[in-house]
Amino acid sequence: MRNSLRNELLDAMLDGSFGSGIVITRQDVIARFTSFSENYTKVFLSNSEMTTAAHSPTYTKFTQRISDGVYRVHPEALVARLQELEQ
Repeated sequence: MRNSLRNELLDAMLDGSFGSGIVITRQDVIARFTSFSENYTKVFLSNSEMTTAAHSPTYTKFTQRISDGVYRVHPEALVARLQELEQ
């Protein structure tokens, strides 16, 4: 079974191979996760924004927009993913 983009992104952040601390960019997501369609990776972060509940209700909300194309991953999402991996 294929891992979700969210999990792959969080896993890469947890192992230190992706992101600048908890900050990531749309362009970096597009460039890094090429196994997912570019159409999907282009909108993934904005659709995952915690303040856009009505925009895309099926996405798990775990990002906060800092500026155009730049997002902060909520630390609780990283903690939750780490706990999932430890089980």
